[in-house]
Amino acid sequence: MAAKKVSIINFKGGVGKTTLSLHLAAHLAARQKRVLVIDIDHQSSLSIVVLGQALWQRNVTSQNTINRVFQSFCNRKVPMPKDELIIKNVYGEKAAWAKAHYPTLDFVSAQFELDDTEIDLASTTYGNPTLSDWDKRTLLASWLDQVDAHNQYDYILFDCPPATKIVSQNALAASDCYIIPVIPDDLSSRGVTHFRSLVQNKIDTKLQYLRTTANIHNDDVPKNFVPKTNLAGIVPFLVKHAGRARSGLTNIHTEQIAALRRAWKGDVINSIGRNMIGVPESVNMGWPVWSVKGTNVTPAVKRMMTSICEELHGRIDK
Repeated sequence: MAAKKVSIINFKGGVGKTTLSLHLAAHLAARQKRVLVIDIDHQSSLSIVVLGQALWQRNVTSQNTINRVFQSFCNRKVPMPKDELIIKNVYGEKAAWAKAHYPTLDFVSAQFELDDTEIDLASTTYGNPTLSDWDKRTLLASWLDQVDAHNQYDYILFDCPPATKIVSQNALAASDCYIIPVIPDDLSSRGVTHFRSLVQNKIDTKLQYLRTTANIHNDDVPKNFVPKTNLAGIVPFLVKHAGRARSGLTNIHTEQIAALRRAWKGDVINSIGRNMIGVPESVNMGWPVWSVKGTNVTPAVKRMMTSICEELHGRIDK
């Protein structure tokens, strides 16, 4: 079975994309699934917490980051990389004692310079401009072909930056589905409508237009290119609780979750990611909540993250 590819994305920052990416990846790996996580966010938050500062810096210095995939278009002296970018058994690479923790979880890191490369991508064109636009938006899909990722993995997760520029479009072009974590406030709720319209009517449609206009033969389309990327789920995240409220949540978050469900119905997952002590602390240590011992990580915190990941797992598989 070919890998299921998923983008965790929102054009807003600070909504929990990195936290959700880490936990979903660990959840899948704990079930003996072969998982590849690709950090394409230039802020590199997921890379730094998972790898640790020293290992992350080593990868940046050696240029073994996802940035090289995009540089291969902007700088013809940089060849398309191969699987040297992939850190096998990422926790085992981070520390010898962690080899048995999520051994099927592999990782590709980002670096800060991805932001500069994004600018270069936008301004670089070779030959036919339509063909050039197609090529620069399918770089990730081409690289996944090169490393046979669709056969080597069961799931591939992209932790995307808070933007929908060319790097993010690459992830969506290679993804079967996408997940939108949102903080339930009025701005985020309106943003979901804008974002879904953007994916369907701008990104997917533009890629199909480029493919047709440039007369790309089927044999030249990357195997990992996906013409239509579906919404797997909207995840209410970082939701504030209020002990005396009937819902257990603050009034504004109760109202906004209800508004999301009215607007998006079954697209909003049933599980709610509350803003609970223990989650950010675990992520800062580079681990999902299930792997951290301590008084802050209560059974309720672990149950919450398990519920979210189980529901998303089912939706991705569908």
